[in-house]
Amino acid sequence: MNVAYPQSTFDTDIAAIEGFSDLLRGGFENPEGITGLVRVTIPEYPAQSFIAHYATELHVERHDMSRVADTDVTIPIATIHRIFAEFETLDWRDPGIIGTITFTGNLALANHLAKSCVRPSNWALARFRKAGRQHAALGHRNLTTVEYLHRPTQRQILEAMAESRPIVVTGLEPTPPCRDWTLDRLVERFGDAIVRVRSATHRQTMADFVRELKEFEANPYDRMIEGFVKPYTEGATLPEAMGADFGPLFFDREDFIPPQLWMGAVPTHIPTSSLHRDPLTGFLFQVMGRKRLDLYSADQADLLYPMKAYNLYQPCWFKPEAPDYDRYPLAREAKCISVTLNPGELIIQPAGWFHQVYAQDSPNMSVSYFWRY
Repeated sequence: MNVAYPQSTFDTDIAAIEGFSDLLRGGFENPEGITGLVRVTIPEYPAQSFIAHYATELHVERHDMSRVADTDVTIPIATIHRIFAEFETLDWRDPGIIGTITFTGNLALANHLAKSCVRPSNWALARFRKAGRQHAALGHRNLTTVEYLHRPTQRQILEAMAESRPIVVTGLEPTPPCRDWTLDRLVERFGDAIVRVRSATHRQTMADFVRELKEFEANPYDRMIEGFVKPYTEGATLPEAMGADFGPLFFDREDFIPPQLWMGAVPTHIPTSSLHRDPLTGFLFQVMGRKRLDLYSADQADLLYPMKAYNLYQPCWFKPEAPDYDRYPLAREAKCISVTLNPGELIIQPAGWFHQVYAQDSPNMSVSYFWRY
């Protein structure tokens, strides 16, 4: 599954721009036959700008740059260099990345292009291979339920993690309790905290985001574009001001990478997080509303059509919410476990489990921590 590692540094900016176009071509996949033109402009080097032409393969064209494109992306040369320096850990939700880029036009095409930039590390590949072997050996594909543990010890949690078994933890007593949190209280406490950065020109505070969320609830829509048009924070970094109230409930803070905020309102038939898997074990704590998680064992990777270009998580082309078995026929054989997470409950998903998440209620809020080991 690996796509060749790109080089990490370039002697000149021009070489970096050429390397960037090669990076996009190498990571591009198009099993769904998406078509379109994306103009990529580098403001410091306008003559080196190019058009990414979507077809069976990605064609990079530098002639007739004045033609009408479906999408325009403006990305500074410093960000291009950073993409190469951080390809294994690049997170488009990082304000230092997404906050430097501007997008106009068809944002779904921009999202598709962004996914072509990342590459898996050898470490991530090894983690997924290990999970696949372990799940096959232990028969996790045939599990029918997720185990519930009431106020488990840390040893019990470590044992489940060692066996790569997902578990739901109940009986937690966070301070303050989940029942005390509402949208208005979040605004009162954290109204000025930045909860989402969408581009160089679009940053949202908690107050701004809650306002958008309430507008969506009054006038809902179905067209969602991951990372752009969705009233959901999609795993944005948890604001530092919220850390004291939403810290990890097991182990030490240093045992986890920085926490993520999953908050918003999404129709129940649209996944808040599309089918994917993570190379780290995830702790997802439910604060407001309920979430449903559909889990698939790691040894079913060949049935779920995972994307070749990924780093921090690996998305799948197959979409269980709208299955296209003509295009993805092996997915008919995939087996999943569904579990509903209530406020005050915590699900622990060992590395490698594929999962898709739905909000059962709105507003909805979760906080996730990834075990760094």
